[in-house]
Amino acid sequence: MEQRQALQLLFTYDLWCTRKLLDHINEHAPFKKDVACLAFLAHIVNIQEIWFSRVISTSFSETEKWDEYKPGELRKKAKKLNKKWLDLIGDHEVELESEIIFFTEKRVKKRAVLKDICKHLVIHGEFHRGQILLFLRNCDIKPPMIDYSAYRSGP
Repeated sequence: MEQRQALQLLFTYDLWCTRKLLDHINEHAPFKKDVACLAFLAHIVNIQEIWFSRVISTSFSETEKWDEYKPGELRKKAKKLNKKWLDLIGDHEVELESEIIFFTEKRVKKRAVLKDICKHLVIHGEFHRGQILLFLRNCDIKPPMIDYSAYRSGP
């Protein structure tokens, strides 16, 4: 599998996780940490949108990293944004090794390689999904299986 396909697979996995968690949260809501779970899922998607803005234009995104959405809105936003990333990664005119110059929230100029940004986004999502799973467990809710191996092996 070449690098573009591998990155696209990771982004597809990321969206699969978001959908599974949204379904699971909705199935068990309301519970003590349902708002926190949704906030962390929204944060994952918001960060992807902020980085997409950085990658395609170095402009600042209107999205704030902790903006929150209703579950249906979040599902649509995640799907739409995932398609943007998949299209970008799949565009053979886009060099995955290209250096992206961007500005942080504090307006500090930085540089990063596009493929590393992509990997960062998936790892960032994994980190926060781990927190969501802990919230679920602490509310006596068995979390869904969202390991990469579960994704690859199918239902």
